Amino acid sequence: MTPLGLTFSKLAGYTSGGAQNHGFYACAFNTIKERKFLAADGGWDRIVWMPKTIKVDLAPSIPEEIYDKIATEEDAVNAGDLKAWLENAKHPIIEKYWKGGKPVPVKVPGPGQMYPGDEEYSPVTEITEDMVKVEEGGEEVTVL
Repeated sequence: MTPLGLTFSKLAGYTSGGAQNHGFYACAFNTIKERKFLAADGGWDRIVWMPKTIKVDLAPSIPEEIYDKIATEEDAVNAGDLKAWLENAKHPIIEKYWKGGKPVPVKVPGPGQMYPGDEEYSPVTEITEDMVKVEEGGEEVTVL
């Protein structure tokens, strides 16, 4: 059981098979071992929990200063336990991403839904007349 109230296999199901679900990130072990793992999102400072077997397998790749601050199922099995454990471990997520010592909730759309306002970035499924620009000389160029 994970602190989200999902079994690890259910959590893995949300992140496999090519389906993208907001709030979930799946990657291969080789990706996690890269020096720039999640660099744009805070790197290892964003990781707060993982199954102990995976943590042990990845130990050589996890920065030494964060390794003991990442919880496993032995440390926390629900969100309340995890919050207390992170505070006690002085995990960097508290200082960097929480406000006033509390996690900041994020409203995450359901599977297959978009964040409000992202509709303008949705994939193009058909080319409409307003997407086509005619250059001098009569050659059409698609403008997306």
